[in-house]
Amino acid sequence: MRGKATRKWARGALAAAVSAVLLLAAAPAVLPDPGAGGTASVLPAGGAASAEASPEPAVIRPSETAPPAAPAAGSLVYMPQTGRTMSVVPGVEDSALVIGDSQAGPDTWVGQGLEQAGYPAIIRGAGGTGYVQGNGSVAGYARALEAHQWLLPWGTPRLIVLQGGGNDTAHPAADIRTEALRLIGDLRQSYPSVRIVMVGVIGDGTGRRSEVDGVLAAVAAEQGIDFLTPGDWWARYGLNGQLRPDGRHLSPEGHRVAAGVFARELARMMPPAVPQARPYRAVP
Repeated sequence: MRGKATRKWARGALAAAVSAVLLLAAAPAVLPDPGAGGTASVLPAGGAASAEASPEPAVIRPSETAPPAAPAAGSLVYMPQTGRTMSVVPGVEDSALVIGDSQAGPDTWVGQGLEQAGYPAIIRGAGGTGYVQGNGSVAGYARALEAHQWLLPWGTPRLIVLQGGGNDTAHPAADIRTEALRLIGDLRQSYPSVRIVMVGVIGDGTGRRSEVDGVLAAVAAEQGIDFLTPGDWWARYGLNGQLRPDGRHLSPEGHRVAAGVFARELARMMPPAVPQARPYRAVP
């Protein structure tokens, strides 16, 4: 009798251990954010246990298992659904995620305009970059995202703003289109229900900058996303006199004026906040 009880206990303990391993494999992995003093490491896409390891894998059901607690600000979270590592940024649900170039910094017409329109900006990207163009340290938008050169915020932004293209003027239209579609596809994978607004290339309405603006407008129309063109703002709002000597970037006063215009244009596209799926595998 004692031998039977011992064997029964052993079988129960083994089943519990297998279930625990599978539960850990399904949960998001949390790592320290390198910006908070930790070391970033991208986890592999595979889990700790495979379907072949057990003929009867444990199933996580929302009614049986509470969602994991939200990770602390500054952490990194690995998302098994997308195979992507994301950074935890406070207030993401009230913010606009901005992917852009030097025109999209916090003190630019994009950053200031978003603040005026009620969207704190979470900015990803870098000066000298574009959909295709890299700056030597950071690749073009989609490739930088895929290489984890910058990380998307974990959670659900209220809005996604894609800004840029001015640095892509030396690239063929077909390459710009391909990389823009690539970026949109990546973002829709991570934020499937968040509204995207594409902001074109600011300029005076002529030349190659205007042509790139047109390429991006066509991509936006094809993909069914909003497009906001600043293509002739330099001329329309008298900003040519507010350009720096390089002829491409605005002075502080130019940014201030353009920010007000951008805020008014964006206010016509006020999107609602949309909830995102929780970052764990669940079977109803």
